[in-house]
Amino acid sequence: MDREGLGFPPCRIDRGGQVHVAVGTQGEMVKLGPTGRPMGLVRRPFPAPIMEGVTLADRWVGFWVEREFHEARMAALPLEGDWIDGPCRVDLRLSSLAGSGIQPAGAIWHRILDAEPMAIGRAGDNIVFSTLGGGIYMVDSEAREIWRAQRPVWPEISLLGVQDRLISIVECPDGIAVWSQAGGVAVLDPCDGSLLRLKVLELDDKISNAIYAKGGGWLLMLHGGTIVLLGGVDDNPEVLQTRGPVFDAQYDGGEWKWTGWRHDGRLSGGRVFTVPRDEVGVAILDGRVMTNDGEWSDYSA
Repeated sequence: MDREGLGFPPCRIDRGGQVHVAVGTQGEMVKLGPTGRPMGLVRRPFPAPIMEGVTLADRWVGFWVEREFHEARMAALPLEGDWIDGPCRVDLRLSSLAGSGIQPAGAIWHRILDAEPMAIGRAGDNIVFSTLGGGIYMVDSEAREIWRAQRPVWPEISLLGVQDRLISIVECPDGIAVWSQAGGVAVLDPCDGSLLRLKVLELDDKISNAIYAKGGGWLLMLHGGTIVLLGGVDDNPEVLQTRGPVFDAQYDGGEWKWTGWRHDGRLSGGRVFTVPRDEVGVAILDGRVMTNDGEWSDYSA
């Protein structure tokens, strides 16, 4: 099935249930239907890059960060109805100089953050996120705080300090797993944020993302072109080579499938199969790959 391209270079797709959100490198956004067809026009609700986001049942929640003006925003946009374009960079500059705040256009709610946001994840109908040098917070879909917890500290890698960023927050059967670049994983109790488990994986590269799937366990994406498989956080890691960095993965039909730097890949029967591609794969959706030029192509592995 042919699918319309996005018209902008995407950095990722925040997958949801029936609605997904494609995010561009310059803050562009568009809603996608189950098969990847655009639902409405491309909009830019706020004049800053979108660092992270999650798609809930009826809204998308994410972070905008403009480092030049030291501006960080968190907001929720509705999945029903049309999105609208927001202010421009001149408005943001003037707002920053005046000490007043502008918000993403059409936001259900909006918060100015006093620290740079890092990772965000879903936990049921709630949102869990972290900030640089701050803690970890759970809020409901209306931004009401449920709990806050201290940032996990892994003694083995504690000397890295803020250089070891938190990169993924993922709900799993054990609780809420918080992953750091240097291989630290902490499992938090979803009821109150208390620490249940703490572990460090000894890996030769930084983790860029962590994904969990029922039946597939964990897939960790490393910066330099390897992936790591774990049944659970307490299991020994299995490191597998790929053709290059992996940017998105899904567990589908009993197999891990992924796309990334000029290749598609899958894990079948304990073996890695990869097929080169001319473009860079950014995301997988409904059996096809969104590439970095904003076009769909066939998944090839």
